[in-house]
Amino acid sequence: MEPQLLALIILAILYVPTFIFVKRSKWCKEHGLVTSSVLIMLKTRWGIDLMTRLGKHKRFWRVCGVVSWIVTAILMIGMVSILVIDMLIIPKMSSTAGLGVTYVLAIPGINPVLPIVYGWIGLIIAMVVHEVAHGIQTKANDMDVENTGIIHCIVPLGAFVEPNNDQVQKCSRRARMDLYAAGITTNFFVAMITFILVFCGMTSGISSDYGDNPAVFGIADSSPAFDSGIPNTSIILSITDNTGVIYETNSLSDFFDNITHCGTYSVTYNYKGTIETKDVVLGTFIYKVMAGSPADQKHIEDGSMLYSITKIDSDRNPLDGEKEVIIGSHLDFSKFMNNTEPGDNILVKWYEYDDGVLGTELKESGITLGDKNDVGYLGITTNTAGFGFTTPNNTIAKGINPFNGRDTVDQKLYGLLSFVGNAFGGYSPVPEATHWWYDSNILPDDVFWVVMSLIFWIFWLNLVLGITNALPAVPFDGGFLFMGGLSFILEKFGMKDDEKRESLVERIGTAVTYVTLAMVVLVILVMVI
Repeated sequence: MEPQLLALIILAILYVPTFIFVKRSKWCKEHGLVTSSVLIMLKTRWGIDLMTRLGKHKRFWRVCGVVSWIVTAILMIGMVSILVIDMLIIPKMSSTAGLGVTYVLAIPGINPVLPIVYGWIGLIIAMVVHEVAHGIQTKANDMDVENTGIIHCIVPLGAFVEPNNDQVQKCSRRARMDLYAAGITTNFFVAMITFILVFCGMTSGISSDYGDNPAVFGIADSSPAFDSGIPNTSIILSITDNTGVIYETNSLSDFFDNITHCGTYSVTYNYKGTIETKDVVLGTFIYKVMAGSPADQKHIEDGSMLYSITKIDSDRNPLDGEKEVIIGSHLDFSKFMNNTEPGDNILVKWYEYDDGVLGTELKESGITLGDKNDVGYLGITTNTAGFGFTTPNNTIAKGINPFNGRDTVDQKLYGLLSFVGNAFGGYSPVPEATHWWYDSNILPDDVFWVVMSLIFWIFWLNLVLGITNALPAVPFDGGFLFMGGLSFILEKFGMKDDEKRESLVERIGTAVTYVTLAMVVLVILVMVI
């Protein structure tokens, strides 16, 4: 059992007697500590005077209300689009291992993605600005704020601002929409401000002596990379082939281009300031053979190393004008496969690799390629020797630019989606293990990364809280806004009978809520199982 899940279970067990005590205690009730359903709420008057003072500027907040409607509508459309995209790729998602239930709980320390200190600071700021925005719009629209406080159920769930419910029910539709849109938009604007700070800090505040050098970022088990002992995040400085020629690797292309064949190379690397050289088997490593694929049918096994591929005829002779192509890096393999067609016959040669030893027997097999998107399909997943590579500059670009390397509109939309998910890959804004690649130009290195990490989590949690609340489903703010907007549209199209219009709005809103929540639950289940 995951330690985070065990901690959550213990907290749940302790919550039961705590809840019973609060429910029965007169002292707790006198001091604002009450129960509601399965929740424990601390009701206070914190911040109400501030909301009252800020809410006096009614013309300003009216303009902000209109802006909030527009921003929320855009975020709502974006969230629905993301859900639809997720639904379309569920078959692909279901074939991968689930993250585990702790990954969907927005609880720093319980969710492995959210760090305890930065996570709680960011979450508290996100919740406070969200609720304060609700409170300001409540006061700006001449309604009372009864209480503010904290909601707890096993763990702290959030802050709340409690407007006078009777006044909310009697106020205008515009005032209610201002109220509901305020929190979403404030979270979004805080996210944008902090994102700009992160962007400026990462583009102007740091530099790297190895900006374009190949950097190890991921090592496959039971691979030459794993057996070499080269640490993850090492910077590759040069490789030496078996003839003694040294090739400096000032870029990824320098590295891949100089792996001319499968064999043993001497690799010189820098790891946190220490430079070492180790012998490594480099070449195209077959990480995974797909079940039932042409490669699988010819008994090519996981963990093998490609040697060469040749296009052949039915008699296994090279086609006219074709030669044996020696495969160096995995890019050589990809280049060859991109020039094949379904039904092509190829001769594949490979070595077995086991326990750090490259086999001496060259195996071969004739294979007829399958079809995948009108290109020849062999059915193997490859990399170079089991290494994953990036560069310090590429890592920064991935951490701060959702459109990096994306040209088409659909690629840019997917980039936005994957950018939010970068945190699940350890980006905050870049993985902590890579911090040593960079030197700060404005602060001591340790201080710089503390500041950047804190600002990043304030950005990320405000963004996630804002866009989640934009979902067109009650009890999210977006659900009430959707119904308010629908009522406005129906009225403009001639449906003047308030009772009939609101009845129709409620029925449509309920249906949209059920559909939206069903999609959310389905996506979450696929992610965690």
